[in-house]
Amino acid sequence: MKKTQGRDPILKIAATHLLAKKRQTLVATLGVMFGIMVFILQAGLITGFQNVFIEQTINTTANIHIYNEPNNNRPSILSKDSVYQNKWVVVRNQKPKDELNKIRNAWQIVDLLEKDPEVAGVSPFLGTQAILRAGITQYAGRLAGVDIEKENLLFKVNDYMIEGESSRLKTINNGIILGSGLALKLGVKMNDNISVITPNGNSLEMKVIGINKTGLTEVDKARAYISIRNAQKLLGTDNSYITDINIKLKNIDRAIPLAELYTKKFGYTADDWKKANANIFGVFKIQNMVTYLIIFSILLVSGFGIFNILMMIIYEKMPDIAILKAIGYKDRDIRKLFLTESIVIGVIGGISGLVMGFLLTKILGRIPVDVQGFTSFKYLPFNSSPYFYIFALFFALVATSLAGYFPAQKAAKVDPIDIIRSK
Repeated sequence: MKKTQGRDPILKIAATHLLAKKRQTLVATLGVMFGIMVFILQAGLITGFQNVFIEQTINTTANIHIYNEPNNNRPSILSKDSVYQNKWVVVRNQKPKDELNKIRNAWQIVDLLEKDPEVAGVSPFLGTQAILRAGITQYAGRLAGVDIEKENLLFKVNDYMIEGESSRLKTINNGIILGSGLALKLGVKMNDNISVITPNGNSLEMKVIGINKTGLTEVDKARAYISIRNAQKLLGTDNSYITDINIKLKNIDRAIPLAELYTKKFGYTADDWKKANANIFGVFKIQNMVTYLIIFSILLVSGFGIFNILMMIIYEKMPDIAILKAIGYKDRDIRKLFLTESIVIGVIGGISGLVMGFLLTKILGRIPVDVQGFTSFKYLPFNSSPYFYIFALFFALVATSLAGYFPAQKAAKVDPIDIIRSK
């Protein structure tokens, strides 16, 4: 018997088999579609959130942070005495040395860094803990003593101002810019006066000249900008006292090697932005693992569904298989038939899942939400990377092909003589 011209008879037979079991075929297709749709939604949301956090972190924090880390593992005086060489020396309750967090020659280091061709900008920083008091309300905060012009150039402080202008910090004596969460805790508004008290007992009356909201919730709840001059006044130090140097790079991918270089060059600790946020990036890795585990589990279940459907078709279509072989169809043709059926389910389910996932991300991304966590945002941030769609469709085709392979192998091994005799 000759195969029909034009349309491939394998495709026609496959369509007949699948349509004969409409309900089972629909369930298998929906399983693939649902798996792809969930993957697009979850991967898009999780990586979208991660991208927002990374973008806000890059915009509002240093690529490299240089600071003076106190040495808490100093050797005891006795261990340096030659009398105690090659002997065990135990000193209990050794008092830590009273060391300042000051970076020596900080301004000279700033000048050197500004001349580095890989550096986009440098901002000196004087940080300290303080109690901020408004009336009877008081909260602990982190004072950031900065040169506001350099800070704004590096971290776009003014872009995150929801009230006031950051430039006023340079012109208004004793001005302070509060994080939005800190201002809310204190219950203060623009032009209100607050008291700032440092751990050494110094205090200063300051005027709220701006409110800043970066979107990084923990930062907005604790940080307040003041001028370096006022920070030095509160700590009772001279004009050379700087505790940190923040650096922005022209190429952020150079942060890790340059941090190592600056540590060796200047003798102070230099952390790159990834190291500073290592705990959060660890959470991101777990989230990504869970995402891929979910899509694998869903498609695995879908694969079993396809496997069961094809096995049922094989048992029910044994006489058809015998006839096909009797009229000249080879084992490879029978194998191709059932693999085609599984791939058809994968393609239809996969494309449907991609379309549904894309539409749902667009719909959900337009619904206003008020999310507060590592970051805050008004709308759910979805990442619509083409990589997700390509990967999801590829994975669906692989899963459905594997699910159809074993039934196809079984169908190809059917002996038509045994089937005819059994009838």
